[in-house]
Order: sequence, then structure tokens, then C-alpha cells
Amino acid sequence: NETEISLINKESVRLKHLQNNFNISFSIQDYSLNERVEYAYMLKGLENSWYTVKDPNNVTFRNLPPGKYEFMIKTRIRNQEWSDEISAIEIIIAPPLWLSWWAKLLYVIIGIGLLFIGLWAYKRKLNLEYLYESEKKSHEQEQELNDERLRFYTNITHELRTPLTLILGPLEDLVKSNTLSSKDHHRISVIHQSAVRLLNLINQILDFRKTETQNKRLCVTKGNLTNTVYEVGLKYKELNSKSDIQILIEAEEENMFLFFDKEIITMILDNLISNALKYTDKGYIRIRAEWVTENGIRYAQLSVEDTGYGIGKEALAHIFERYYQESGEHQASGTGIGLALVKNLVKLHEGDIQVKSLPDVGTTFYLRLLAENTYPQALHGEDMHTEKQDAKEEDSTLKLEAIEPDKNARPIILVVEDNADIRDYIADSFTDLYEIKTAANGKEGLQIATDCIPDIIVSDIMMPVMNGIIMCQKLKSDIRTSHIPVILLTAKDSITDKEEGYQAGADSYLTKPFSAGLLQSRISNLLTQRRLLSERFAIRPDKPKKQSMEEKRAIITESMNKLDKEFLDKITNTITEGLAAAENIDITVLSNVMCMSSSTLYRKVKALTGMSTNEYIRKIKMQLAEKYLLEGKYSISEIAFKVGINSNVYFRQCFKEEFGMSASDYLKQLTGKSIDEKVDE
Repeated sequence: NETEISLINKESVRLKHLQNNFNISFSIQDYSLNERVEYAYMLKGLENSWYTVKDPNNVTFRNLPPGKYEFMIKTRIRNQEWSDEISAIEIIIAPPLWLSWWAKLLYVIIGIGLLFIGLWAYKRKLNLEYLYESEKKSHEQEQELNDERLRFYTNITHELRTPLTLILGPLEDLVKSNTLSSKDHHRISVIHQSAVRLLNLINQILDFRKTETQNKRLCVTKGNLTNTVYEVGLKYKELNSKSDIQILIEAEEENMFLFFDKEIITMILDNLISNALKYTDKGYIRIRAEWVTENGIRYAQLSVEDTGYGIGKEALAHIFERYYQESGEHQASGTGIGLALVKNLVKLHEGDIQVKSLPDVGTTFYLRLLAENTYPQALHGEDMHTEKQDAKEEDSTLKLEAIEPDKNARPIILVVEDNADIRDYIADSFTDLYEIKTAANGKEGLQIATDCIPDIIVSDIMMPVMNGIIMCQKLKSDIRTSHIPVILLTAKDSITDKEEGYQAGADSYLTKPFSAGLLQSRISNLLTQRRLLSERFAIRPDKPKKQSMEEKRAIITESMNKLDKEFLDKITNTITEGLAAAENIDITVLSNVMCMSSSTLYRKVKALTGMSTNEYIRKIKMQLAEKYLLEGKYSISEIAFKVGINSNVYFRQCFKEEFGMSASDYLKQLTGKSIDEKVDE
């Protein structure tokens, strides 16, 4: 739409922001001069230059931005000077609404507001970061403090296990003794029970440390949960000394089969039941096992309910925190880690624990385990074969007959222990049965072991200079000492620690504190096993069998470790190859081949075969003689010569000692033919 505005007698004109395209027409009042007049204009505010206008007498402006302009125009008669008289009019183009002054003011206010908000948010962010860092640092310091506290507890408990060995060991010996009066026996029993309680407290701290550092591993087997509940419950039922408290054991089913770690479940129940007994004066403690289903998921639920003092509402949220103990008139003494240990064990077992309690009414703890959980990441029963073997051995204390040591050549036991008291205790306990040698660390023990080749080694693990694990590895990798049974002693009894010991080649594992009787059982068992193995070499066959030397030796050595088998194979091959080359084979030759002294070779061969080196050489000669005899190509004299025996009489004597009959009878029983008949063929 076009709009005309008269500018006559006006000093200014105001246009809207959309009226920024316009045309200005101008003329002089004397129309007679209209054809002779020239015009020049300038739009001040847009350009500060004069422009001459030719016909027609108007000028057009397009798309002028909002603002204030001054249109100026002057005239002249053609070819004359420009007039000094200038006509001017002010043109104002209003800005759009969003560019008006009050809109700009609003923008400024908003900008300032946003700036303040930004500064406030930035300051808040800095404060939050500072609080987060402070909280993180505080948490780290708290964690470091707790770790340091736990490390301190762990080190103290490890140190306590050593004197506990010297307390519990002799106490157990005294309890089993028949020389005490009934009064003294009762006193010793009280002391022994207190020492056992102290050991249980130490074990609890160690178990808590293991769960805190993720060193405790879950080992599940599929078993009857009801049996475990009854085992634990009946133990407390029998030991309950409070006549006003009744211990009830209930199970929904006699057989509740699922995968679970019996040790962990027992520890959880032990803590919950002992807590219940501690805070209950009268009433009952009910231990219950049942199946529950929630949201379509089936659980095995264990509950421990008591009618004790109960737990306050404020304390209920903190009872599973470590070192937390509710302050109150009924608070009993303790470490404050029992329920924290329970929480960690439940988490390790992938279960859930809840508690309900009312003051002066009672408390109930509920433990739930998934019924169908197979724990694929955990150790399973078959992985614990070694530990089970140890457990069986521990339960069968002194069932195997102790080896009756030869008065002239008693078995040598090497005791490697940095604690002089423990070392002396073991030495004093066995000095009547065995020849005892001692060492204060692994390096010294390794040197003594290679020098004297003991029959068995009892070693601590944590020692200066060289620990027991490294010493065991070196012993088992040295052909001179690889056959020696090693019993490791330690205060660390986790599955991981035991695995480390067995991987190092240990034959048995004993946890401190231990009794002399249990150690004697382990030593006797291992020496008996070694004796039975060596006796297999000396077994005389009931009747001749068509077996090669290699087959016989393979059967006998199948249970030996790799190094010992290689040792015997090398000795046997050296003897057979030497005899085949008509060489004289004796101890000196074998010592040079095996790079051992004659005494070391003797003790090694004796330990593995139960025979002296000369006896073993003779045995191999007789086995070769048997081979030549069965081939049927040689006479007695030829066979004797081929096995390095020049005397036929001595050969017949040796053959009869080895096989229980003469060579001709042996062959006749096996083939039905005499040696002369075989030779004639």
C-alpha cells in the first residue's frame, strides 16, 4: 500500500519500520525557473555525500534500516554556483517492536539476570565439586584408617597365632593325658576352652579381613541345608548354659537340597545365634529353615528369632556397619564386626539378609539364598579335593600306625621356623622319635635340606630372608630333594593361601595353632605313604608274569612326581646301558652321572625305593636277567656275564632272592620248559 505524506512546513516525519521504502519529491516555488534549476541532495545518517538529481525531481530510498536521518537538498541555476540555502527535514524510521528501547532494556535486564544465574550456577558447581572432593577425600581417609586398622588387627592376629600354638598345643596334650587328677584336669579344660574362644575371636577378625579385601572365596557344593542348620543348632543347644532360654530348631523339610557354601552358612549362623544368646535373658531362640516364594522367585530362607532386648529403630539402620555398637544398658562387650562380617559373607554368597526388631519384644534375622543359583563363578566341591583330603587326615588323628623308627637310623625331620619357641616346641615333641634338625629361615632350611636330605620337612610360611613357599618350590624343583614330603605351617588358612601352598608342591598344610598330636599324625601319615611306595619295589611276585621291565617300573612309579620318576628312569637307563656295553656300574658311576655325592644319592634312592643304591643296582640286574631268561637265547652263565656277575653261584643266589625261586624253576612255571630245552632250541 502506498501512502503520501506532505512535507510542506514540516521539520520531521516519523515512519514505521515497514515504511523503509519511500520516494521524496521536491520542487521550487517559482515554476518559471523549474526547467533551469538543478538539485543536489544528501541523506545524512546514511551517506555524507551530495548527489546531483536530474529529471524527474525526486529520489527513492529502499530498505533503510531503522534510525534517525536528515534529508538535505540545495539548488542552483544551471552552470552557476550552488545556493548556500539548504532545505532539510528529519526522517525517523521507528525500530520494530523487538528492537525498541524498552525491548533492549529488557534484553539487558535478561542478560544481566542470565549472567548472575551463570555466576551462581558456576559458584554452586565449584561448591559441589569442593564438597565432592572433600567427601571423597574424607571417605578415602576413613577407608585408609579402616584398612590400617584391619591391617593392624590382621598382623596382631597373625602374631597371636604363634603363642596360641604354644598354649593350645601343650594344653591339648595335657587334656589327653591320663596323669592329671580330676581337679587339675578340670582346670586345664577351662584354660583350654578359653584359649579356643580366643582362637575363635582371632579367626573372626581374620575372616572379616578376608571379606573386606575380597580374598575369601566362595566354595559351594550341592547339599542338604537342613543338615547344616541342625548341626549348628544342636551344637548351641548342647552348650546352652542358660536354663531360661529354650533353643528351637525347625525345618520345613528334612531335605532342602541346593548349592551353598557350608563353611560360610555355618559362620553366619554362628554369629547370629551367639548374638541372640548374648542379648536374650529368657524365652527362646528359634532357628528355622524353609522355602519361600516371592515375585515368582523361590528362595531358601534361614531365620534366627529371639525374644531378647531387641534393637532400637535408630540403631537398626546401622547394625551391619563395621565397628558399630548400639549404646544402651544392654550392650554387651564385643568387637563390633560380627554383623558386618555376616553382611559381607551374605554378599559373598549372593544372598540377602533382613532384620526385624522391636525393643523388649525380640529380633529376627532373615537370610535368603536363591534356590536355583548354581554359582558359576565360585569354586565347586570337586575343586576342593586337596582341602578335603587334609580335613580327612585331620579328623583321623593318629589312626594310621606311627612308623616305628629304626633305633640305629631314625628318620630325619627338618624343622624350618623363625620363631624359636615354636621350633623348640616341635623339636621337644619329636626328639624321642626322630632325629631333629632345625633352621631359622627358608634359605638356611634349603641349605640343610640339600646337605642332609631329611625324610620330611616341617616349615613355616612367613619367614625372613626366604619364606616357606619359595623354599618349597626350590626343594620340589631340585632332583636331590624333590621326593621329600613338605608340611607347611601358617596362620593364614584361606583357600587362596592353601592353593598357593599346594601349587608350590607342599604335601600337607597345617594351620596354626596346632597340637603336637596332629602334627605327629601328619608326619606319620606322610612317612607311611612314602614307606608303602618304596615297599612296592621290594614286593616279590607270587608267580611269574609276562611283563616287561618298563611295564613293571611304570606301574610302580605311576604315583611319583615327575622329577622323582625322571630320576629313577635315568638311574635305571644308566645301569642297563652300562651293562649292555659291558661296563662296570657302581655307586661312583651313578654319582657322577646324577651329579650327586654318594651319600645324597644313597638317601634319595633309599627314600624312593626303600633300598640302598647297591641293592637297587642288583635289582635292575635281576630284572635284566629275567628279560634275557625269557628270550630263551642264553644259558645261565651267559646271562650272569651279561648282567655283570662273574660268579654263577652268586647269580643264582641273587635271582632266588629277587624272584623266590631258581632261574630254571621260574622259567618252567612260566613256559613249562626248562632252560636247557630253551637253549637247545
